[in-house]
Formats: sequence, structure tokens, C-alpha cells
Amino acid sequence: MVLETPTDKRKRRTHNAVLDAGQTLFLEHGYRGTTIEMLAATADVAVSSIYANFGAGKVDVYAALAWRTALAHVEQMSAPVDAVDPVRVVAEFLDRYIAFHRGSPLALRLLGLTDVDKSESETVSAAKAKIDRALGGLIDSVTHAVTDAGSDVDPRALVLNAWAAMNGAVSLRQRRIVDQPMLDAMLAITRADMLRHLNGVSDATR
Repeated sequence: MVLETPTDKRKRRTHNAVLDAGQTLFLEHGYRGTTIEMLAATADVAVSSIYANFGAGKVDVYAALAWRTALAHVEQMSAPVDAVDPVRVVAEFLDRYIAFHRGSPLALRLLGLTDVDKSESETVSAAKAKIDRALGGLIDSVTHAVTDAGSDVDPRALVLNAWAAMNGAVSLRQRRIVDQPMLDAMLAITRADMLRHLNGVSDATR
């Protein structure tokens, strides 16, 4: 399947090289501004090799990169939490979420499959279904942590509200409506607002 990393060593090397090239080029030139020839040149592979691994070409590269990004997101968010206090567990989830998007400026567009349409390739629909399940699992994990901590509002609504606010702030940064310091201030406000709803929150935790 296009979305999965091949087990064959040579195909795996090509697969990863093309996705790495896409990560660089889509960020620098945008999806529409990136050509299959640019992908091939940056990955140091033949155009025919790209089509051999990604049947629909550039759109399949984008979908596979989106799924790889989702897996990286899940891995970062699911790593063991270095905290026992439930409130600090939630705080660490928030900090990891912010750190992920700060380190992966293309992630929000990729996870939303913003630049492609399912009519372009069946791979897009498959990627959307897998990404939705992965993100849903993350929401469930954070909701469980909020439930353990205790909240004065519905835990899932609190998580979704914070998620929407953080994604919105990141989107404004991507559109250059706000600069990095303003983004950091907005994310800090969202983090503090969410933690404020938890039971037993101290100034140190905030």
C-alpha cells in the first residue's frame, strides 16, 4: 500500500527519500508549486521511480507524507509521560502538542490533507480515514488524562476546544497573519485556560 513504508530495502530507501523531498519542497514551494521533477531531483531518484512507488504521483506522495506525519505525531504524544500528578500529565500533553507543531510547520496542512482532494487519488481517502482514527485516538488519550485530573467542564469538550484554539493559532501563523512571538503568546493563553479548568491546578503547574 502506498501509505506504508515498503519492507524491501531498495523500495524503502526510495519511499523515504521521496517523502523527505516532499517535506522540504512542499514547505518551501507549496504543494501546487512543487513538480514531480523537483521531487525526483531533490530525492535523487528517477521520475519513473516515483511513479513506481506512488502510482498517482505527487498527490500520493502528499498523502503518504501526511500519514507519516500522523504517525510521528502519535509517537511523540504517546511517549511515556514523566509525571504522576494527573494535572501535570495533561500539561505535558499540551506541551508536546505545541512542540510538535512548532517543529513541524507543515504538519497542520498535511494532517488536514488541505492541499489535495479525494477525487485525485484513492490514497487520499485512505490517508484521511487512517489519520482521523489516529487523531481520534490522541483525543481519547488526552480526554482520559483530563478525566483523571478532574475538570469543572466536560473533559472531551475541554480537549476539543483547546485543540481547535491551538490549531487555529498555528493556522494564523502559517498564513503570516501573526508572527512567532504572537503565536507563542496565543498558545500560552490556550494552555493556561485549559489547565485552569482542572482540579488542584497550582501556579507552578500553569
